[in-house]
Amino acid sequence: MTRRNLTVMLITALVVAAVLLTGCGGGDTVTLRINTWENPSTTEIVTTLNEKFMEEYPNIEIEFTTAPTAQFEQSNPLRIQAADVDIWSGFGFANKPQDFHGDSIELNPEYQNILAGLIEPLDGQPFLANYNDDAVEQFMTYDGSVYGICMGSVVISGIYWNETLFAELGLDKPETYDELVSAAETLQANGYTPFTAAGAPVWPINMIMHGFLAGLYDDVNELERSLWTGGAGYEDSRYIEMLTKYQDLMQNYYEEGFQTIEYNPHIGRFATGTIGMLPDGLWQANGIAAAIDEAGTDFEFGYMQVPASDNPADNQAYAGKGDLMWFVHAKSKVKEEAIQWLEFMSRPENYTEFVNAVGWLPTQPVEVENPILSEVSQFPIELAFEQVHIGRATAGEYASAFPQYLTPMGTIESPQQLAQRAMADWNAAE
Repeated sequence: MTRRNLTVMLITALVVAAVLLTGCGGGDTVTLRINTWENPSTTEIVTTLNEKFMEEYPNIEIEFTTAPTAQFEQSNPLRIQAADVDIWSGFGFANKPQDFHGDSIELNPEYQNILAGLIEPLDGQPFLANYNDDAVEQFMTYDGSVYGICMGSVVISGIYWNETLFAELGLDKPETYDELVSAAETLQANGYTPFTAAGAPVWPINMIMHGFLAGLYDDVNELERSLWTGGAGYEDSRYIEMLTKYQDLMQNYYEEGFQTIEYNPHIGRFATGTIGMLPDGLWQANGIAAAIDEAGTDFEFGYMQVPASDNPADNQAYAGKGDLMWFVHAKSKVKEEAIQWLEFMSRPENYTEFVNAVGWLPTQPVEVENPILSEVSQFPIELAFEQVHIGRATAGEYASAFPQYLTPMGTIESPQQLAQRAMADWNAAE
């Protein structure tokens, strides 16, 4: 073999090796680490889209990990600090500091990460133009810069109602609180349970309060300002009205033993067709439809605002929040690939597939398949009070003034007593 032939063979071998290493992606294979909390619908659709992404970018291998929410909240901050994750999930920005909060408040972890230089700003990225301007401003922007893409928003305060059952009993959708109580009494008189709820985990019981507050306050920031500036706070007549009306529903119209019902199994109870209403988040719409199909009860259901006020005009808005938002680690070694993933997820065709799978209100101007989502999107969505409220780190047990503390969920008998105890704990905090 001549030296020239040997040289040609070596060059050929090197070219073949280079092609095998680079594949179609034009570079060495890299690993993109993405971490989020466990949610069946989210996990399934993200996994599907990840497979499509890797087909388009064969030089990028995605390592997609999930964990139960409590475990995620403990482990993910450690991974962020160690730069052991490239993309992770949080929620749309909320609890933003306002002038009356002062400087001594404890910022949300994501804001702390931004200030520590751990989240990559996305200003100027072309794919941001795919999102609604108000969603970018409300959920994705902090201190003038965009730091993530929020994949949807959800209502946390609405009430599912059995439209078929209501029609059979000659009932319309309640537009006021008196009409809600009247419908509950009619359901009860005809042998039906007016409401069911998942009381065992406790937190689902507090969601409906945000719908009440949206109807009774012109702006829930007014309540937040009142708490932080020495005002009436929870002793405001409107807050006590919320507690009074909600306690009345729980005491007189909720399913017996609702305090022991677990979350998710409770939608099966509503799907039996024997229960008139179910207060819950909008994210349950797809699950309820599936449960009705499985039960074979074949009834139509809708999703209404909480009719907190006796003036229908006050009850038009839903209370909600931004849901899953993706962040890129500013110190990631594959930052370019992480941005490519955000761009891929933000393409209208991929985003539409995602939002239809999870059943959220879209943050892009796309068509959704679920008719309930389409109907809800016609009404105003206001930030729920939990999304504007900033607590005090040393506040006592009752400083949240949640309805969970009232009988029949808790031990406090009257709304006035709860409001007084809550303000005492709030004012005693530093």
